[in-house]
Amino acid sequence: MALNSNPFVEGIDPTSTFGGYASVLLQLIREAKPSSTYGMILFDTTAPDVTGANAWRKRSIWISLLNPAQPTVNVYRESAPGWVNVNDVISPNTITTAMIQNAAVTLAKLSTAGGTANQLIRVNAGGTAFEFVSLASLVTTGSIPVGSLITTGIPAGQFRLAATYGPGVANWYTAQNVIDNIANGAIPTDLIGPAPAATTRSKFLTGRTADTFATWRFFEPNVDILNDTLSGGKLQNGTVAPIKVESAGIPDGYLLSKVGGVPDWVAPTTVVGSVTQFVTDVASLGTYSDAANSSTTLNHTLGAMPLMFRVVLRCETTDGGYVNGDEIDAQELALTAASDFTTAFMFYVTSTFVKVTKTYGGHVVIYDKGTGAYHQISSPSKWRLRLYAMKVA
Repeated sequence: MALNSNPFVEGIDPTSTFGGYASVLLQLIREAKPSSTYGMILFDTTAPDVTGANAWRKRSIWISLLNPAQPTVNVYRESAPGWVNVNDVISPNTITTAMIQNAAVTLAKLSTAGGTANQLIRVNAGGTAFEFVSLASLVTTGSIPVGSLITTGIPAGQFRLAATYGPGVANWYTAQNVIDNIANGAIPTDLIGPAPAATTRSKFLTGRTADTFATWRFFEPNVDILNDTLSGGKLQNGTVAPIKVESAGIPDGYLLSKVGGVPDWVAPTTVVGSVTQFVTDVASLGTYSDAANSSTTLNHTLGAMPLMFRVVLRCETTDGGYVNGDEIDAQELALTAASDFTTAFMFYVTSTFVKVTKTYGGHVVIYDKGTGAYHQISSPSKWRLRLYAMKVA
């Protein structure tokens, strides 16, 4: 049966009028139109029509599904008629501090209009509003008291300077840190205070043992020059007078001469010229054979005929009471040949060598070091030949 569109009055019982059919009740619900201050919730993608018989919709809430992912809640406004988002219902300048929850406003909600990069917000001079200011206008020369600097970590009784090192942040540095960063030669001489009471003698800024600080002093050769450090190269040729040569305790008549490679005072009778000596080193000792006419050449470096020379037998292995290092003059030795003692060696001398030749066969005879008895050297390998020679220039 068809139903009219009469308003659905709250509180009526339609069961006696329409027989209580379920279909009737459902159609009543579908066509119900509130006639009081009660409204409905309307879901649509377009604004609901509120003209004519649909004027009742003005008392409803419209949920716009134009954007299903973000529905909006709208109400109908009589003044300046039309549907408005509930977010726009609140009039400008009507939200008070009490309406905002504490700590609910984030930095993103604040407007940066009127400000520029790296500015701060402060209360203006009249105390009536906020304003943007740059940090440079707040921190000016002399605006930060010395007592406001942070000194945490500076040990008590120690001196520190506030400074920067390279592009790093400011920090506290010791005076030594500052000195270490002064480039070599950066302090000009005109910034160094001259010595007080200057005289014709030069003073130097220096320090000595037990000095607390450097001080101005005269140069004192007997103190400031170390012993055995001044070389002859520092002296000008021909400028040292004989009186300058130390001679305390030297008898009159002595002459300054080179003895053993070292200058020394010697009596005039001992001065025979420059003596050059040669000794065969142990590693180069010569050998000899018991065979007759066998020769050993002992070279020397004198570069001239020796004034004197001496050839010895040097013991290398214990023999006849002699031990390693013992020496016997070879020029006085003999050898046994058919029980007759004969000179053991002959010598030929030149400007570069001394040639030692065994005269005959047989063993060289020496005196036993302990008993003095004759002892034949039966093993020549236990002995070596050594040359001593000298010349005088």
